[in-house]
Amino acid sequence: MKKIIFTKKDTAELLDVADRAPDKGEVRVKLAFSTVSAGTERALVTGNPGGGDGFRFGFPSSSGYSGSGIITDIGPEVTDFKVGDRVMVHGGGHAQFCTVPTKELVLVPDNVSLEEAALVIIAGFSLAAIRKAKINLGNSCLVMGLGILGLFSIQFAKLSGAYPVIGADLLPERRELAKSLGADIVLDPTAPDFSEQCKKLTPMDNGVNSVIEVTGNPKALKQALSSTAKFGKVILLGCTRTMTEVDFYHDVHCPGIELIGAHSGARPTGESHSGFFTEMDDCRVILSYLSAGRLDFKPIISEHHSPTEATEVYSRLASGNFPIGVQFDWSLLD
Repeated sequence: MKKIIFTKKDTAELLDVADRAPDKGEVRVKLAFSTVSAGTERALVTGNPGGGDGFRFGFPSSSGYSGSGIITDIGPEVTDFKVGDRVMVHGGGHAQFCTVPTKELVLVPDNVSLEEAALVIIAGFSLAAIRKAKINLGNSCLVMGLGILGLFSIQFAKLSGAYPVIGADLLPERRELAKSLGADIVLDPTAPDFSEQCKKLTPMDNGVNSVIEVTGNPKALKQALSSTAKFGKVILLGCTRTMTEVDFYHDVHCPGIELIGAHSGARPTGESHSGFFTEMDDCRVILSYLSAGRLDFKPIISEHHSPTEATEVYSRLASGNFPIGVQFDWSLLD
């Protein structure tokens, strides 16, 4: 079977790799789509040259953790899935086929496209951040950075009852897309009075109740802190891969602001509870909202590529010039 492998710095290739039949508790899936996770995969394909403490990724390596497809084979003791089921796959890789434990699968409703289903794992990162914000009806929410995670965050904040939902990004086209997906107001963070603009959009000019910081940019974190209301929350969804200076006394300690990490690994693994759902439970929630028409992921999908174009796709990613919502369409190999 074919799989995309990062063979050396800034280089991806579509190679032949071994396939295997499912073992006990596993299924084999023919992937339909797999989504590029730009931040993670840029670090992998470049070796993470900007990583702190000199940390580097080695080669060869592979990625691809948000996909969808059709089950082709069932292993022993599998009772919850059958051949032909449409499923969302966690951790299947960018590959023609994958064999994974059933705990990494969720059934996809008939009226949800496999393209949208291939975004669900990544969307779950944003939902986990929104849960940690503990938004109440009428709470304001600012989303800093309107890439793929920010656009998901806009929709989840709206569903949670936030008002106003404010989006901020350098690119006008991303700001307009955020408005079409539910943002009440969008702002340019390069404006010299950006934080004051944010405050004026909230009751009594106090600042926003919650900020979802997606960029991982140290400057954006400082803007987030200066835009947040007293006792507000800043949720760190983006991964800052460089050292960041924070004036904790004036910007965090005195106003009583909560800084909350929202890495995907910071979730319960066994049982969901208020504000902290397991990854697969969040995926089920997202798929149910997609099925009900209360979420829309189609505008977030920018490009489909044949896996044969992997070298060119990852060259663009390594250079930093990359759109949101890029997927590999594995049916193009048939």
